[in-house]
Amino acid sequence: MAAKVKPVQPTEIKDKKIARQVIEQIRKPIPSSVYQKHEQIAAYIDKFFK
Repeated sequence: MAAKVKPVQPTEIKDKKIARQVIEQIRKPIPSSVYQKHEQIAAYIDKFFK
């Protein structure tokens, strides 16, 4: 009996590549400009609801 070899699907390779990219982005530090923008948005929302 010959063993059947399952071919590698391209989606599996893409999923691994996407997962690696996501992990790299998560590990990167968040720039201070993002924090400042979030603070401005939070202040605007607080002002709107008060």
